[in-house]
Amino acid sequence: MNSQTHIAVIGAGIVGCSCALWLQKKGFRVTLIDPDEPGAGTSSGNAGTIADYGCIPVNSPDLLRRLPSLLFSRDSPLSLNPGYVLSHPGWMIEFLLNCRRRKVERIIRLLGKLLAQTYDGLDPLLDMANARDLLAQRGFMHVYVDQQEFDAAKPANQMRRQQGSNFVELDQADIRDLEPNLKIPFQRGLLFDSVSHVLDPRALCQRYVDCLLRNQGQLLRQRALGVMHETGSVQVRLDNGETLDAERVVVAAGAFSKNIKGIPTQLLKLDTERGYHVQFSNMQHLLTRPVSWHHAGFYATPMNQGLRFAGTVEIAGYHNDLNPRVISYLTRKAHAMLDLPDKPDQEWLGFRPTCPDALPVIGFSTVSEYILYAFGHQHLGLTLAGITGKLIAELANGEEPSHNITPFSPRRFL
Repeated sequence: MNSQTHIAVIGAGIVGCSCALWLQKKGFRVTLIDPDEPGAGTSSGNAGTIADYGCIPVNSPDLLRRLPSLLFSRDSPLSLNPGYVLSHPGWMIEFLLNCRRRKVERIIRLLGKLLAQTYDGLDPLLDMANARDLLAQRGFMHVYVDQQEFDAAKPANQMRRQQGSNFVELDQADIRDLEPNLKIPFQRGLLFDSVSHVLDPRALCQRYVDCLLRNQGQLLRQRALGVMHETGSVQVRLDNGETLDAERVVVAAGAFSKNIKGIPTQLLKLDTERGYHVQFSNMQHLLTRPVSWHHAGFYATPMNQGLRFAGTVEIAGYHNDLNPRVISYLTRKAHAMLDLPDKPDQEWLGFRPTCPDALPVIGFSTVSEYILYAFGHQHLGLTLAGITGKLIAELANGEEPSHNITPFSPRRFL
């Protein structure tokens, strides 16, 4: 019986919490391992949207042409740390190779098919954890300053539609009616009316863990340093000097998965995109729904604690401090967009786990059938956490996965 099978899940972000709850739903005995509070890391600071429309990767055929202006403009949502990039050339080369048109079209198709399963993975968890109050379905709006910017994005948006995203085009009057507090006279926009967003991403993780504990799961507040495997079992080495025995382990520690000994992430080319947010308390009333300013590369999302401006991409690893230039950029753009207090109440930096082909890693390890991987979701961790957890639980239970995970297998890098 599954209740006699112990599975350890490393990482209490949204992906790890989702895996743990789905495994428990299948009847497994589950221990969740993380040194921090549930959802306290990268999962706490995201933009909050359930982005089932988010099949367009950062990889883009025209990125090389745009790269100089993106890197050297103070108004760019993209930044690179030259020292970090030069010391990690392999990942950057692979990323640029995946900017070729044929590669990008394949990424879009694969992400689109997986994103279509978003609510199959999410809805059962929301019901199990009594967490539907943390989800708001008010739609999502993408806005463009002028017609030229809107036209330039048409090919990407057409590909979204081909992957099943439903949206309507907006003119300036439509945008003003929907979000009258926007200061900039955005000329064009898109409304994704069925999109939901999470009102408190960290609270969602905590709600999942509360459910896990109510049903005899365990939370172990330790750092996993390494994984050792042998036939039929694994051992997780913890930073207090002890080990945890289990039949299987799921590695879902995001960008920090590559720090766990025994996990050959060098082969997987896992790295990190640094994402930022600034948040203004008690300003959530200014917007009805999340609004993404296309050219500026961020989302403005009304949440329980305030109005969050989240986004940007910085390639600089996770050892460097918060970059004040990025915080200044977000704050400046936020003030251009809405009437806000002079300074945000919160400045935040998080680390998106990212592979150079923009696809997550879901499946059995290349070194052992007793180790499963669930990381590398880049900008889509919150959105894909539920379906990832479902697929991991199916694999652990010996079932045929409900979605083809071959394109997301760790073996694609071999």
